[in-house]
Amino acid sequence: MSGAVTMITERVREQAARRGAHVFIRHAGQTLTYAEFDRLSNRAAHALHALGVRRGDRVTLGVGNSVEYLVTALGALKAGAILHPINPALGAAELSYILGHAAPRVIVADADSIAALSSPRLEWPAGAVLAAFGAPAEVALDDLLRRSSEEPFGPSPAPDDASTLLYTSGTTGRPKGVLFHHGSTGGAAQHFIDLLGIGADDTLLAVTPLFHGNAWGAATTALAAGATVAFPKGFRASEFWPLVHETRSTVLYTLGTILAILLRQEAGPLERDNPLRVILGLGSAPIREQVIARFGVRDVAECFGSTDAGVVTMTPLGATPRPGSAGAPVPGVTIRIVDDAGRVLPPRTPGEILIHSPHRMAEYFHDPEQTAEALRDGWFHTGDLGTLDEDGWLYFVDRKRDVIRRGGENMSSALIEKTLCEHPAVAEAAVIGVPDPVLGQEVKAFIVARAPVTSDELRVFAAERLAKFQVPRLWEFRDSLPKTPTQRVEKYKLREQSDKPPLG
Repeated sequence: MSGAVTMITERVREQAARRGAHVFIRHAGQTLTYAEFDRLSNRAAHALHALGVRRGDRVTLGVGNSVEYLVTALGALKAGAILHPINPALGAAELSYILGHAAPRVIVADADSIAALSSPRLEWPAGAVLAAFGAPAEVALDDLLRRSSEEPFGPSPAPDDASTLLYTSGTTGRPKGVLFHHGSTGGAAQHFIDLLGIGADDTLLAVTPLFHGNAWGAATTALAAGATVAFPKGFRASEFWPLVHETRSTVLYTLGTILAILLRQEAGPLERDNPLRVILGLGSAPIREQVIARFGVRDVAECFGSTDAGVVTMTPLGATPRPGSAGAPVPGVTIRIVDDAGRVLPPRTPGEILIHSPHRMAEYFHDPEQTAEALRDGWFHTGDLGTLDEDGWLYFVDRKRDVIRRGGENMSSALIEKTLCEHPAVAEAAVIGVPDPVLGQEVKAFIVARAPVTSDELRVFAAERLAKFQVPRLWEFRDSLPKTPTQRVEKYKLREQSDKPPLG
């Protein structure tokens, strides 16, 4: 894949020159052409520079789905800064850690996130400037953009310059900062174009938050194809099919959990007679046939990837799905399955998934030890278990780490356990994900109490310290937890015992 394809900043300029009048963004009744987007993102680059942002500085983007999100994101990349998107709904402790570790020069908020990002509960990183769209802050970014130049910002970043900093869900207790370079950022777009048949006449609809890799992938793929990206402020099942028709969307980027929610809605005339021809649904394999039959979409593709590894596999259009598989490696990516000694295993034998990819992370930010552990001899060690069949299709088995995946959000069980153990009545806590037909997994907490306490009390306690999606919905109180001889909780036993979890 050429550098021109993977360099997002250059692609914006190319599309503005070639397809300047074509609509790039459709959002909430607004449209923005490629030429307009190029000029506005130039303004954002100059505005960030005026705030002291220099090459390699971090710009934290805590903004909801909006035109301003994409304008600021590309402005940061054009300025040579490191784009750092966050979910502003995270708890104060997690936000404080991530912001302290990233040490941004500028934090960008909007009217919905300003309260969380300026909260006195948040430990503010030294020297950071708070700028906001449509909300009181140190800097009114709307005004600064209007006063900034539309001329291209130079010099352009190089392929080896750092571009984006994404934080994992912190499965070992602390989120890790995953750093990418410009040469790899957006590189998966060409895979989507080639394997999903995406062209300049398509409209790609994303219904997840833009800080999520799924929606960001839709935007960067539309940019690479010269197509249009559409997105709402937030997903609402009742508004989904009217949005599809209003935007004339042909490709949907979404999650299996959202498709499951749509399947549970009452059938209506708009859902069958719709313009969608392809759905890229992460985690959609178990309900693929239901989606095709009910909504009349020709192809529902699945893929496998991670924050660290990028896109690894995909089921190409026209291929017969294989139950349990997320598809074959995308072009340029190689997969190995190895045992604990690093020996390559034969087909159908479970082992750790190793990835060799030009689009994987460059390093873990400020963590050379973790980087050296994960990246060895050019291979990324995922810590995930899987198998390959005789044709090289990947079958995901399980995660070595205790991560919970609820409704598209990955969360750390260790973080939730640590928070619950801060309650004076809790002696021990263990948190697992249990199967849920819509969300994929639901969060369940096992509690060993040292004093009388109820699930309602713990739910309120957790809600004050965690993001809403991290608060356990299911609770079980026990006299003790199953443990190994070295006193590690045997979570697999808790999972086995939770087929029909009791409500707290």
